[in-house]
Amino acid sequence: MPNEAGLITRYLLDWRAGEAGALARLTDAIYAELRRLAGAIMSSRTGLDVIQPTELVHELFIELPGLKDMDFESRGDFFNLSARIMRNILIDHARKRMAARRGGQLITLRFDSRVTDRAMEVDVLTINEALERFAGKYPRQAHVVELRFFGGLTSEETAQALNAAGTHTSLRSVERDWNFARAWLHHALTAN
Repeated sequence: MPNEAGLITRYLLDWRAGEAGALARLTDAIYAELRRLAGAIMSSRTGLDVIQPTELVHELFIELPGLKDMDFESRGDFFNLSARIMRNILIDHARKRMAARRGGQLITLRFDSRVTDRAMEVDVLTINEALERFAGKYPRQAHVVELRFFGGLTSEETAQALNAAGTHTSLRSVERDWNFARAWLHHALTAN
């Protein structure tokens, strides 16, 4: 029997080919994994009425049928896109909350979940803006941040996703990129 990553790739290919029931099999196979990733992202959230991990995954699943024609060649391709979609969902949610409350309470996440210092909590919109600036100079490292911070992937999963996207890298490079990105973003966010 193929491993889980192989099954997800198979289901992605079957779904793209139009096989009946492939989307249901894919959904069953990835739900727990996406829920774990969403939980990792949201574990550091603060503020009232913030999107819950299950809601984040469900909003991602709403987008899924529109992705059928994407050229997924592997599980890594799918998780690259999932990280991007979860980032967009979080950003949209934060913007809606800010508009609804006319500048009310910010939605914050801890940029580094290992650090419990409340001073390290960052507004989602602020980190998104800083990440956009960072990506202009350091696109690979910004992709690492997107996968780790917004996608909830581990270093190993990030290396797999980057390799699937054609950015050949190693676990060590991912960890080096993550450390560099965190330092750059920390400086950019605290320089004001």
